[in-house]
Amino acid sequence: MSAWGSLSQELASLLVLILAGVLVGLAILLVARRRRVPEALASQPFERGFDLLLEARWQDAAEVLKVAVKTDPNRTLEYFELGKLFRRQGQPGRAARLFEQLRARPGLDRSVSLMAQYELALSYRALGCYEAAVELLEHVLLADPARAEARQELRRMYEDRGRWEKAAAVEMQRLKWGETQDHRTLAALLTQQGKVAWAAEHLQESAAHLRSALALDRDCTEAAIYLGRVLLRRGKLSQAFRVWDELAKARPEWLFLAFRDMQVAFRHLNNDAGWESFLRTFTERHPGDPVGHLALAEWYASRGQTQEAIHCLRQVMDLDPVCREAHLGLLSLCREQGVPSEVLDSYERLAQHTTWPSGGRFRCCSCGHVAHDPCWRCPACHVWATPERLIPQPDVMPVTAGEIISPLSHATIDAPAPVRVTRDAPVHPTAER
Repeated sequence: MSAWGSLSQELASLLVLILAGVLVGLAILLVARRRRVPEALASQPFERGFDLLLEARWQDAAEVLKVAVKTDPNRTLEYFELGKLFRRQGQPGRAARLFEQLRARPGLDRSVSLMAQYELALSYRALGCYEAAVELLEHVLLADPARAEARQELRRMYEDRGRWEKAAAVEMQRLKWGETQDHRTLAALLTQQGKVAWAAEHLQESAAHLRSALALDRDCTEAAIYLGRVLLRRGKLSQAFRVWDELAKARPEWLFLAFRDMQVAFRHLNNDAGWESFLRTFTERHPGDPVGHLALAEWYASRGQTQEAIHCLRQVMDLDPVCREAHLGLLSLCREQGVPSEVLDSYERLAQHTTWPSGGRFRCCSCGHVAHDPCWRCPACHVWATPERLIPQPDVMPVTAGEIISPLSHATIDAPAPVRVTRDAPVHPTAER
């Protein structure tokens, strides 16, 4: 028994040694593998990549996700995040290839497949492949009508292609599904339909779209401006003046966009005195708005009243020292009066470098983007809304072309009261159709 017991003890010791050797070998192998794989991928690469994205470490996040996908091609979440990261970094082609590979996987879950189609549509849009992108989004919504983000992107793609009727139809669906409560976007899309109909000489259809837009959003300034123009073209002057009157009371700072149409309307009524009276009233009620003085200066110049025109232009430059139209208008009037060219040469060079339009600048009420032209759809955040008009302040002294254009005075401007659009009697409106 003692011999067998001794043998058993020796065997047990040998087994312990073998087991210890195996454990040591496994430990060494694990350490070696950990040295080859980045620490971020040792566990939970998706969470690590997401943390890096939150820290704005885009390149590090991309490396983590790329290694994770390469190590295990079945990692769906990492595929999605890497594709979206490529698209946001301006590499939509790489993003599209990733989502195409993901869609091609056999036995892919239905919800994952729809997500891949949605992301692929956004990548196609970034590549300019709108038809393919629209087809994908339509398929996603057919399979799952409750996907609000897909419907919003589909509407934007229709907008990008100028397919206003389809964009408006999608926005109506969004309102029906309760995905938005804001009617401004639908009003803006109806306005675009009205503008297209106007350009095609379908005036009655245009007016219908524009009236619908204003019924949804009374603050849809662009619709009011175009509706006045359509009514003028149709000879419905009384209705046109009512539209301009409403605009003058609600948003007088935007009435300048209708000035040309209004002048034509007064001319049709053989009432030039009424147009001059309106401009004088406008400048009295809104002394801080340079466009009123500029329009009055143009009117005086067309009537040969040079001194009155020069006075108005100097008022414009008091308010807006770098108004291009005012400088060039003053230059033209001075030359007509025979001022020697050598006196005006340097002034002309300076005037040619002024870049601000007479209307001022315009700021998006959603994101604050500022532009020199009114943008009814913000080019930065793509929101449809009437922007805020930034009227130049007279006490600002801008530097242009290395020189300072000083305002002539620093008179304070009181808050203006609305101006009412009226037509002086007696007038004889043309027959309305």
